[in-house]
Amino acid sequence: MWVVAIFDFPRHCKSGRQNMNRFVVALEKEGFSRVQRGMYVRYCSTADNGRTHRRRIANLIEPRSTVCLLSVTDREFLEIYSHFGSTRAPKKWPKSQDSIQFF
Repeated sequence: MWVVAIFDFPRHCKSGRQNMNRFVVALEKEGFSRVQRGMYVRYCSTADNGRTHRRRIANLIEPRSTVCLLSVTDREFLEIYSHFGSTRAPKKWPKSQDSIQFF
């Protein structure tokens, strides 16, 4: 199971940026990895472990922020299409999705 944290903090003021930095540091201490500026993911071996991490992160949420915590199974996570802005597209795509391995 994967826990995905998607968040947005007000960054127009100094206190909002400080709150966002504290939240990001707390996510990283919990073992989350950065995907984008406002999106972090963490793999959890069991659903109970995932609920524990969601509960810990939920206790850190600031009142003026927007935070979404999602739980995604391994199979659902593998179905995510990601594009990372490569400068050159592959010449030939595989014929089936089964031939692509993410891990």
